[in-house]
Amino acid sequence: MVVASSDGTVARIDAQSGHEAWRVRIKGGISAATGSDGTFTAVVNRHNQLVSLGPQGQLLWLYQLPTSVITAPLVTGGTVVVQGADQHLWAFNAANGQKLWSTESRAPALLLHQASGLAVQGDSLLVGTAQGRIESVAIATGAQRWAVTLARPRGITEVERVVSITGAPAIGGSMACARAYQSAIGCADLDTGRLLWVDKADGDTGVSQNGSLLVATQGDGVVQAYVAADGGQRWSNSQLKYRDLSAPLLLGMTVAVGDYQGYITFLSAKDGSIIGRVSTDGSAIESPMVAAGKTLVAVTRSGGVYGFVPE
Repeated sequence: MVVASSDGTVARIDAQSGHEAWRVRIKGGISAATGSDGTFTAVVNRHNQLVSLGPQGQLLWLYQLPTSVITAPLVTGGTVVVQGADQHLWAFNAANGQKLWSTESRAPALLLHQASGLAVQGDSLLVGTAQGRIESVAIATGAQRWAVTLARPRGITEVERVVSITGAPAIGGSMACARAYQSAIGCADLDTGRLLWVDKADGDTGVSQNGSLLVATQGDGVVQAYVAADGGQRWSNSQLKYRDLSAPLLLGMTVAVGDYQGYITFLSAKDGSIIGRVSTDGSAIESPMVAAGKTLVAVTRSGGVYGFVPE
């Protein structure tokens, strides 16, 4: 896996052993997390330049984007896709920088300065947008296949009307699920975009699901599990309230959540009971945790990278 820090350091790490394969420094620091397909790696620096790195971390090319970027680029099959803060999408050949396509999208008056996310399913790219939608587009051409709305702007002020998708759409089974900022959680059919269900939910972190169970952390720190197919509530745990929880990660029969003190708490996916807890370096778990095989990888605000194997 590849990790990066705001000062421009990018490193490739073996997720099983923690061994560092290479490390480079990107001029201008980094504005968003990294994306990698195992061969190519992409980041965006604070000068809004998209930077592509090769298998050994070598610089391949740079492209000056016309907008800032806060969402990590996505790299898949030698293609780099980047989403601008203004909701534009661009796709490039990861090896030589050739622009493959671009799309435009009308941005709302007020944009949430928080990463949404991109996900891949087959030859489709799933995009979380600032309009409260999940969109499916063809990776090869950028053509839209479907779009589904989880939340619509309501309220008087621009702040009240923010409905941005937060976190990458979570793919599991035949569904794509996501959260709209402080308003809703819902799932749609992957093939058609048909909305399966949507439920009110107050929170601003992404969700995790495996096709049967969907887990989310609410704004007050309650960990909530839903039946992924219909949104029925499976269980909830309020023992971690007000600990500024990270997005959850569903890994096998375990749910992991990080908090502002760097603790990672493990809950049973069956009933939500706490089954374990580990500490890191005392700083917050801010970035979404990821699974690499059976290993859970967490990155702290202070730059620590930790790997755990839940039992």
